[in-house]
Amino acid sequence: MNDVLAKTYNPSRALLFGLLQSCLLEGNALGSCSLAQLRKTLSLDEKYYYAMELSEEEVHKILEHHEECFRKRITATLKD
Repeated sequence: MNDVLAKTYNPSRALLFGLLQSCLLEGNALGSCSLAQLRKTLSLDEKYYYAMELSEEEVHKILEHHEECFRKRITATLKD
C-alpha cells in the first residue's frame, strides 16, 4: 500500500483533515488557531496533502493544541 494511502486510514490524520475543513465549534475558530488561515487558503486537495505530509510529531502537536482549545471552550460554554 502506498504511504499516502496508508496515512489516510490513520485516525489522527483523518481528524486533522476534518479540522482543516472547519472548527469543531460551529466554525468559530479563534484568531489564535493555527489552522484558521489554512482553512481559508488551501483547496480541498491541498488540505488533504498537507495532513498527509506532516510528521507524526507535527500531527500530534496540532491535535494536542486543538484538544486543549476545545476542552477550554466547551467548559466555558457549559459555565454560561
